[in-house]
Amino acid sequence: MKNIKILSAVVVVAVTFISFKGIQKNKETEKAEITAIFNDCVIDLEAQLEASLEMDKLNANDIEVLEINEEIDLGFDAFEYLPLDFDPYAGANLSDIDFEIFEEEDIVELGFETAAYLPADFDAYAL
Repeated sequence: MKNIKILSAVVVVAVTFISFKGIQKNKETEKAEITAIFNDCVIDLEAQLEASLEMDKLNANDIEVLEINEEIDLGFDAFEYLPLDFDPYAGANLSDIDFEIFEEEDIVELGFETAAYLPADFDAYAL
């Protein structure tokens, strides 16, 4: 009976040590996988940084702009409906000053009087 207890104790201790060794191997494997993923990310980051540095060397004169002029088929000849003296390029010498841009502002209702929370000499339009 005493030998069975000693034998079972030895088996329990051996299994415990083997399991700790397996846990250690598993941790080493996870660490190696994480290191590999990190190295891949570093390589990708270095490639992106090199590409961004190459973009900084790009000259604006090297860029070619392609304009696609597509004809629009209205289903009828628009020339028949225009006046005889129609000039589509008349007034083409307009500048930005000739146009006024109006932006409609939305009125915000806060539900309370804001003047009570502002200083007495507050001017919203002062520069």
